[in-house]
Amino acid sequence: MMDSPAVLLARAHLEAWTNHDLESARGNLAAGVQFHSPAGTLVGIDEYMDAPRGLTQFAKQVVPGSLRVIAAMGDERNALVMYQVDTAGGPIGAKTFPSAQTWLLDENGKIQVERIISYAVPRA
Repeated sequence: MMDSPAVLLARAHLEAWTNHDLESARGNLAAGVQFHSPAGTLVGIDEYMDAPRGLTQFAKQVVPGSLRVIAAMGDERNALVMYQVDTAGGPIGAKTFPSAQTWLLDENGKIQVERIISYAVPRA
């Protein structure tokens, strides 16, 4: 289950954006991708990546190499990954973001629906 197709893509997606490889992250997305978070819902690749609360804005503040996967499971089309990343500088400041995230892949193996629950804690 840790090496299922959906988990492998979810982990590759996390590795890409946390290391600032935003073009690879963009390539993982289905055209009508939906991203749901406590802050709102983003629909479509451009909104997902470039909206004021989109991935690019957050990813720029993540410390490359700080991704730590805590647990992962999934199947052909569904993945659940618990992880954390660290941020530094920018409007967020130095924080650790523990998160639980789910992904649903479309029939082409692209991210169709992504949901996240996360919170920020100050780093020591």
